[in-house]
Amino acid sequence: MDLTPLIDLRGVGVPAGGAERADGPVAVDPLVLAGQTYAYRPPAPDLRVDLVRTLGAAWHLRLRGTVDVEGPCWVCLGDADVPVGIDATEIHDADADDPDMRSAYVTDGVLDVAGWARDAIAEALPARILCREDCAGICPRCGAHLNAGPCACGPPEPDPRWGPLADLARRMQGDEGS
Repeated sequence: MDLTPLIDLRGVGVPAGGAERADGPVAVDPLVLAGQTYAYRPPAPDLRVDLVRTLGAAWHLRLRGTVDVEGPCWVCLGDADVPVGIDATEIHDADADDPDMRSAYVTDGVLDVAGWARDAIAEALPARILCREDCAGICPRCGAHLNAGPCACGPPEPDPRWGPLADLARRMQGDEGS
């Protein structure tokens, strides 16, 4: 079965205990995180959806695929390219009284594959999107890109709020020397 952004589960002719598989590219809306847009390469990643009919009108749904997420690094604002693997599952039973048994991605029997994929990509992202693991960021004083090397600003001025603690440390070192 070819994968489309929307799958009408009512039209999938699978008996209870049976399964259907849908493969193909699906266009997924880019993510917007903290006002920054993160696009995908490819823009329509190849995905696989496994549709397993359980008892009655219930479904076990699984979404898998891989995509590269591209956008600004969270530390230096340079270009970041993060590979993301998707493996998400949903249960949908339209007749269930328990709302946890009804997937948020199924409306009137239609599965929103593109919306589910967007959210699965967001959930699979690492805690921070970085251009590289050891990103040094930018200098807060001059704005130099520190991945290219140190800037000319030198070491930062000590925070004056730590002054009393530094004075205490000096006094304690002076007591040890006497």
